[in-house]
Amino acid sequence: MKKYLFDTHIHTSESSECGQVAAADVVARYKTLGYDGIVITDHMQHIIDRFGGTYEENVDRFLDGYHTAKSLADDSFKVILGMELRFLENDNDYLVYGFDEEFLYSHDLAHIPTLEDFMPIAKENNLAIFQAHPFRTGMFIKKPGIVDGIEVYNGHGNHDSRNDIAMIWAEKYGLRKLSGSDFHGVITMEPGGVYFEDEINDSKDVAKALLAGRYSLK
Repeated sequence: MKKYLFDTHIHTSESSECGQVAAADVVARYKTLGYDGIVITDHMQHIIDRFGGTYEENVDRFLDGYHTAKSLADDSFKVILGMELRFLENDNDYLVYGFDEEFLYSHDLAHIPTLEDFMPIAKENNLAIFQAHPFRTGMFIKKPGIVDGIEVYNGHGNHDSRNDIAMIWAEKYGLRKLSGSDFHGVITMEPGGVYFEDEINDSKDVAKALLAGRYSLK
């Protein structure tokens, strides 16, 4: 049975201040690596912090990298919309899947105080939320059961994400696990990702598969 390899944690230079590679080059690289697709998870908060302006203008900028990458997708390589989201309470980052562009424009994500304030919105819209690199310096691990799972493998070479501790934590509490490259640049990335058991066509498919456990780690 065919499985579909996707990287679940990708940044582009168009929309993430820390991104070092343009979306077109990201797509080209992952095609070369043999992936079936990628999820673009640019930083929403970076856009807001950099540009100010109206929320709608910020969403437009946030989608720039995704739109460029999406224009290069085809039947054999899918580009999916996701995001890395941060709330006002601290510097924790969360990978969010299961939404579309309309959701971004209709929900002001710039001024949500805490993860707990966001969770009712997530549940109402069938979103999947995984805490990114939860044991990296500066992060605060959330109590098990609040989020849908945690990232147990983060491939960013410039940070110590303490992946071994994240794996132990997930095993101890029976949490869903996620693997992603946290791609920012070619030199600072070690490939990660997941194998989905079902064909993936959009962000809602990603959330559904993650929540149902129909995937395995790369």
